[in-house]
Amino acid sequence: MAEIVLGAGTSHSPMLALNAEQWPRYAVGDLRHPELVFPPEGWAMPYDEGLARVPTAVKEKPLTDEVFSAQVDACQRGIAELARTFNEVKPDITVIISDDQDEWFFEDNMPTFSVFWGESVPIKPRSLAAGFRDPDITQSIADGYGDVEMDVPVASGLGRHVIEHMIQNDFDVSHFTYLHDTYGGRVARRYPKEQGELDSVRTTEPREQGLPHGFAFVVKRLFDNEPRTILPIFQNTCYPPNQPTPKRSFEFGRAVANAIRAWDSDARVAIIGSGGLSHFVVDEWLDRTVLKALEEKDSETLMTVPRNHLYSAASETQNWIAVGGAMADTDLNYETIEYVPVYRTPAGTGGGWGFGRWV
Repeated sequence: MAEIVLGAGTSHSPMLALNAEQWPRYAVGDLRHPELVFPPEGWAMPYDEGLARVPTAVKEKPLTDEVFSAQVDACQRGIAELARTFNEVKPDITVIISDDQDEWFFEDNMPTFSVFWGESVPIKPRSLAAGFRDPDITQSIADGYGDVEMDVPVASGLGRHVIEHMIQNDFDVSHFTYLHDTYGGRVARRYPKEQGELDSVRTTEPREQGLPHGFAFVVKRLFDNEPRTILPIFQNTCYPPNQPTPKRSFEFGRAVANAIRAWDSDARVAIIGSGGLSHFVVDEWLDRTVLKALEEKDSETLMTVPRNHLYSAASETQNWIAVGGAMADTDLNYETIEYVPVYRTPAGTGGGWGFGRWV
């Protein structure tokens, strides 16, 4: 039977591809962001409205070159240590649990859970929209999700086994084995506002799209552009109305682990959750609650994280919760390598960037 030999969680923010000098220039984009979701209520609003509501302690966070430099160093240490761990353990297969954000899935097809089990998957260097950020920032972000075109091998045999095992155990996962030449479409952000819900639809024009960013980040940063065998598993954490609950994410991860252990193979398998923690507004309560619960194998807390803390991209924390479920019945224990709450504006925009492992 296959063996689970490593678990991990990593943030994959664009900020992790930038240096400290670029961080303040990147943060300018927050001032034009109409869909920021502020804790603790989880209400969506533009920057100015959020700024008027955040506590004084948040507004007074130091936003200096020295602070940003120290935070950049901490994040890079976390990534480097995770990469070292993968190099040391050398799993045969890495199962990556992440989400898609207007890359392969749009509202013509938005499954709650999906498994890609083709023979391989391409990474294609990205071309971000001109004028979205300063050119150097745009290029750094694009390169951070893959600057070398390659085909990454996929554990298709494990993929089919996971799909069949999940179906037999009450998870109705979708699946796909090949890709289209181009991807595009529309996705609505139906996040709650203080009154009603956000009315925001983004349209992506058809374009070539390789492995989505949450998965490509792992190959680029943790595998150092080495195309090691992976299995991409998707959760729709970001987009209502068919997001899984935290309980469902936890149980999904546990079922994935059971499937791996039931696979007739001597493969050594790692499972990593990619994304999160809180963003695009820092929510230290969410981050610290989840990290502590992972450390203590506190399944009840992980399964009952309030939904109002999990709208927008903070929902990617559920990828960590899924890995928490996968590790629940193992002898592996969680430790946080680095947790860096990055406040990049007086409104508290930024994120909780985290890096951890089960060993």
